[in-house]
Amino acid sequence: MLALIRDILTDIAILVYIAYLLTKLKIVKDFVSSDDNSLCKKAIMSVVFGVVGIVATYLGIPVHGAIANARVVGVLAGGIIGGPFVGTAAGLIAGIHRYAIDAGGFTAAACAISTVAAGLIGDLCARKIKRMKNQWFFIGLLTVVVEMIHMGIVLWLAAPFDKAFELIKIIAMPMITLNAIGLVLFIRVFESVFIEQDRLAADRIRLVLNIADESLPYLRKGLSSVNDLNQVIQLVVNKSGVSGGFITDRVSVLSYAGYSDLEKEFPPIARLVLSSAKVEKEKNIVCAPLIQRENEVIGTLALKTCKSKRLLEIECEFVQGLAKLFSTQLELAQLENQKKLLKKAELAALQSQINPHFLFNALSTITMFCREKPNRARELLLELSNYFRNTLNTNGERIDIYDEMRHVHAYLELEKARFEDKLKIVEKIPEGLSCMLPSLILQPLVENAVKHGCIKNGGGKIMIEATENEIDTLITISDDGVGIPDEVINQLMSNNIKSGSVGLNNVHQRLKSTYGEEYGLRIKTQRKGTLVTVRIPNMSRGQGGIV
Repeated sequence: MLALIRDILTDIAILVYIAYLLTKLKIVKDFVSSDDNSLCKKAIMSVVFGVVGIVATYLGIPVHGAIANARVVGVLAGGIIGGPFVGTAAGLIAGIHRYAIDAGGFTAAACAISTVAAGLIGDLCARKIKRMKNQWFFIGLLTVVVEMIHMGIVLWLAAPFDKAFELIKIIAMPMITLNAIGLVLFIRVFESVFIEQDRLAADRIRLVLNIADESLPYLRKGLSSVNDLNQVIQLVVNKSGVSGGFITDRVSVLSYAGYSDLEKEFPPIARLVLSSAKVEKEKNIVCAPLIQRENEVIGTLALKTCKSKRLLEIECEFVQGLAKLFSTQLELAQLENQKKLLKKAELAALQSQINPHFLFNALSTITMFCREKPNRARELLLELSNYFRNTLNTNGERIDIYDEMRHVHAYLELEKARFEDKLKIVEKIPEGLSCMLPSLILQPLVENAVKHGCIKNGGGKIMIEATENEIDTLITISDDGVGIPDEVINQLMSNNIKSGSVGLNNVHQRLKSTYGEEYGLRIKTQRKGTLVTVRIPNMSRGQGGIV
């Protein structure tokens, strides 16, 4: 009895090792990780588990003309792991084989039938087992039940009965007990490998996200800053535990770590990735493409493993995932840079809209004062120079409201010199305001009030007023002119200006771009005047960007 127990335990140990080897097969990995497998894949898995049953038969121990074995482990495992069809088919394969190698044996038919029955029972119970919390206990109990059915079929079909009964007395307890333990171990080892792989994959995903998050400040300049890229590759190497890595563009190595010298020769694997646009492996190096929109490969990211060993699929996925996140960050950095360039272009467009008629009229006015009021002419020339200095030298950053008002004053001094008493200006800008606003915001609004409000009406009054609360600073510019047509206001709000009021639209769009949609211009107009409101969030709220 002890020898029989020892031999069955040896067979089970071999089957458990076979379970470990099966987890290395790609077809098995794909089958287990998928919820929807084709009939072809199920047929292949049926053969795999059927062969496991056949191996268990050959490993069996001859006892009184029969074979004590762990065949039920392979067949039941096929049903529990593979699901419906796989267990029954594996049972047929192993059962037919069992009958064929011992067709004259007195237990051959009984063992063949019980093997098929075991596969069928595995199929029927597979889904229930996967939903159970205490599934290992149920798997062991199921094996006990199946082996008892096996013994019952042997007693029923094998003849003579006395010989079958003597056989059952010897093999029943060892096979029932040890095969129950064996099946639990077989499935446990089988699943633990995939659980460990899932855990490693999850750890690598968390690591990818962590590295991507810490790399974000260094990728804001794209691939143009070598110093920042050196920080990125060093961060990747330190965090991931690899022995080295490098980042390239399409023509050169931009940064590297863990290599003695990569500046003299462009890595062949990087050249291969640039042409294939997919992950490539070479010895202990994994290289993935950095891709921007429209599948344009702009560079590569490569990592070198610590040892010269066969690259794991998880490592390839790690590098590919990191490269995809870097690609996204680089593309966002490019979009942010384009956004800044667009804002500068908008500001430049506003600066270029200096009305040549305004310059001509200002110079004409100054010329007129030169003879009769030379001091006044000198003052106006200074105001004109201040006006153009403020207009042309601004860098687009936010400025103090009082600096912006100095630009407005320069403009208004020149206009008041032209229209004299026809143009009245009232200002209510209290001292101590903490308002910071984009440059060239107020002057275009005041100019619009002068040109399209007062002047068209033969003169009038313009009021500039600012009030501050805990949240915003409200700046209003009003005139008592002819008003703005509804059509123009509708075009302005829909960003569909066709002609005229371009400066007004520029200011409206820049405010929304800087602070958000709710911070665009508010315009109230009627036949006798227009009121334009600018709302600037206080700096303490942390809102706003740089125009």
